[in-house]
Amino acid sequence: MSGLAGIYQLDGRPVHLPLLQRMVHRIAHRGPDASHCWIHRSIGMGHAMLHTTPESLKEQQPWQDETGRLCLTLDGRIDNREELTDALEAAGFHLRNHTDAELMLRAYQCWGEACPEHVTGDFALAAWDGPRQQLFCARDILGLKPLYYCLHGNTFCWASEMPPLFDHPAVSRRPNEAMIAEFLTGTVVTNTETLYEGISRLAPAHTLVVRPGKAETRRYWSIDSARRIVYSNNDEYAQHFHALFNKAVHSRLRSHKPIGLELSGGLDSSSIVSFLQSFSRIHPHEHDRFQTFSLIFPGLPCDEQRFINDVTAQGSFPAHRIRPQTPTLAGFQDDVLRYQDLPDHPNGAMSNSLRALAQQQGCRVLLTGSGGDEWLTGSFFHYADLLRTLKFGTLLRRLRADRPLYCDQSSRNMLSLPLVQFGLLPLIPQSCKDLGKRLLGRTGIPDWLAPALWQRTQMRERIRQASITPPFSTYAQQDLFRSAGHGLSIHGNELDERASSSFGLEKRHPFNDRRIIEFALALPEEQRWSTCPKSILRNALGRQLPTSVRERVQKADFSCIYAQALLMESSTAVFQSLSVAAMGWVDGGKVLAAYRTMAHHYDRGDEAYRVDLTALWMIFGVELWFRTVFQSRGVQPDQLAGKAIEPVRST
Repeated sequence: MSGLAGIYQLDGRPVHLPLLQRMVHRIAHRGPDASHCWIHRSIGMGHAMLHTTPESLKEQQPWQDETGRLCLTLDGRIDNREELTDALEAAGFHLRNHTDAELMLRAYQCWGEACPEHVTGDFALAAWDGPRQQLFCARDILGLKPLYYCLHGNTFCWASEMPPLFDHPAVSRRPNEAMIAEFLTGTVVTNTETLYEGISRLAPAHTLVVRPGKAETRRYWSIDSARRIVYSNNDEYAQHFHALFNKAVHSRLRSHKPIGLELSGGLDSSSIVSFLQSFSRIHPHEHDRFQTFSLIFPGLPCDEQRFINDVTAQGSFPAHRIRPQTPTLAGFQDDVLRYQDLPDHPNGAMSNSLRALAQQQGCRVLLTGSGGDEWLTGSFFHYADLLRTLKFGTLLRRLRADRPLYCDQSSRNMLSLPLVQFGLLPLIPQSCKDLGKRLLGRTGIPDWLAPALWQRTQMRERIRQASITPPFSTYAQQDLFRSAGHGLSIHGNELDERASSSFGLEKRHPFNDRRIIEFALALPEEQRWSTCPKSILRNALGRQLPTSVRERVQKADFSCIYAQALLMESSTAVFQSLSVAAMGWVDGGKVLAAYRTMAHHYDRGDEAYRVDLTALWMIFGVELWFRTVFQSRGVQPDQLAGKAIEPVRST
């Protein structure tokens, strides 16, 4: 893991070293081991280094080729190193020290702008191509490594986080109402915008080429919708998955420090820990590399100690169980001040105690179970596929088996019943749905959002474009594919990466391996679900998993953590005096009414409190951002019209 920052003056003006150094200093927490800058006339590149692999100890970035005409900065990790090395050497390239930065630079020399197509891993990169006089940037397929940028006039600057960009006088500092509207509705569909006009994120699975008169993005990866994996029995599917899982885990074990294993007690994180327990029994010399870290919540419904204990009892890795600290308003405000962005979610903020302990134990790497839900659980929209193909018996069996997954839902609306929502509605043509909404007077605008903001930001069109049907033959595959680039998922990835980096930790996610994703989306739906969710994972890991975990169906629900954070006395005061209402973005009275309804249901133990919980948290986050970045400097709503505002900076 590292931090990137840079400036490219498209009109040929020289880059000033002190400015670039200030930008790199802003991300020093991402790379406490070293920092360097490289300037060649109108291009300047900076890098802050965190050593997380043995190879990185030999690496100094920015990394140049022998001619000095190509220069690269990389935040990330390459997971198909052997295949990439073989391909590069076969193409005649001589590797000097096999660092990830060198491999990526050679890949650019070999394949040019198509180089990310050949790389498996988590990365964000910026490469200066002197002969072509262009800057080339790229981001991994799920956006697990961040890259922000701003193109203003003849100045292009980029960084791993937003604060360094604010050091450049060319960067806009005005609120971006379109992204604000997405957050306030709880419907995040955009992966390129930020809360500021003029500051963008490079979208996952995209490249960006910048040169005078041109700045173009291109999608370099997508799922092959025609691919199908067909075997004759479950064992063959399980064996194929196990081979990929083995490769995905082992390629993420490169570290010269102890490796932390996040263990929640869920099936996904338990699978990784159980797999490595078995591995260490065969290779005892590897045993001391690993230790587990688990958050526990005694007395709360989300507590998973029983499953955590069953997993840790199978091996002898050092096991740490941490009671998280309760998030505070001051902590959320510190997040905003530090990152000039929305605060972390409450469940993420509580993980800071886990991150701090992992850091104290000498870990630089944390393996997680993220991705298992997205790719292996399957989709309720399979109901529509079964209805469409008249497989009523299979549908009935699945509805019965799935009942524990949704029987506690809080909504009483008939249209939210699983068979109606996921089975019947998808089969209705969109034109008929639109007509029905008009007849029922349903606008799609959340009750608390200002209609003028909805219209001004063209939210309906944004949502429509994000809902374009992917080229898959089944409703279930379409749903799974959408999760690859879902705005809220990408936003969550960015928050998690941001928080981990502040503790000098790199998160690695075996289930988010590109090879597993491509395999999973080519599976028959029955391999994700037969008698229970994630059938292929349960079959592949078999007896390596404790029985309690292998047979577990329901997941822990952390909604109560969000509710508790919002119901703090200091949070209540925020909802009673909303600056976002003064800006005309929301109806403050309706937001407060929704907040009080949520509080009433939560106090009574009624699970209906979950209905507007996500939206309320987003409103709270936008409110803290606006107050901290703008209003704390005495800026009033009417002062924002046609004027850039200098934000508060952390020191």
